[in-house]
Amino acid sequence: MSASTADHLLCVERISKRFYGLVALEDVSFEVRGGELVGLIGPNGSGKTTLFNCVTGYLRPERGRIVYRGKEITSLPPHRIALEGIGRTFQAARVFPRLTVMEHMLAARQEFQGDGVVSRLVRGPAARRSEAEAAERARHLLEDVGLAGMASQPGAHLSYGQRKLLALAMALMTDPALLLLDEPVAGVTPVLVERLVELIRELHRTGRTVVLIEHNMRVVMELCERVVVLDYGRKIAEGPPHAVRSDPRVVEAYFGR
Repeated sequence: MSASTADHLLCVERISKRFYGLVALEDVSFEVRGGELVGLIGPNGSGKTTLFNCVTGYLRPERGRIVYRGKEITSLPPHRIALEGIGRTFQAARVFPRLTVMEHMLAARQEFQGDGVVSRLVRGPAARRSEAEAAERARHLLEDVGLAGMASQPGAHLSYGQRKLLALAMALMTDPALLLLDEPVAGVTPVLVERLVELIRELHRTGRTVVLIEHNMRVVMELCERVVVLDYGRKIAEGPPHAVRSDPRVVEAYFGR
């Protein structure tokens, strides 16, 4: 293990991914230290979500490796990576229309309760304890994101912004050390943008490591300590927000086409 790998929570090392010969990612590398809040930006189609999918096991890269807490996770499936302590949200805030908000929360925790199948079927002491703990955590998280009053409402009754809040709360049900947020403020009202920004800032303040994809540059510049920029699947810049914003390669990627 290299010194760099040992010193970082997440190491993305020379990741490449193609779809039917088209380059989605090419030789992308960066690291994330514990407790950082990092932005991953770039024009549409630059490979940002593909990179998240590689980190979380939904896609397997052709080359390169991904190391989390000193352990290579490149070939692990999504549920195993989640068990390692990586949580994520997705671009589209989808819900199950008939499940209540609380049921969404409990479903997000179900595979991480630690008890066995038999225990769940007979609802023994371990299963009942897990259920009670999960329900308590769900109530606290719904309170944190402002959805406590919606706990018994079906998903179909939520606005798009409320679905974004629910997605964030669900991602936190497993208490991940690393949280990957894919466009957390996209498509919501200005008031909710501010609410989500404050929630992300509070997560960071309490020690959570966060990497976020976001097209709202004001949010990125306001929240992130460091920014990684992709363009056509390649990393073209990395550094503090103020430096990246004025980098000629970044300006060209966003405005030079």
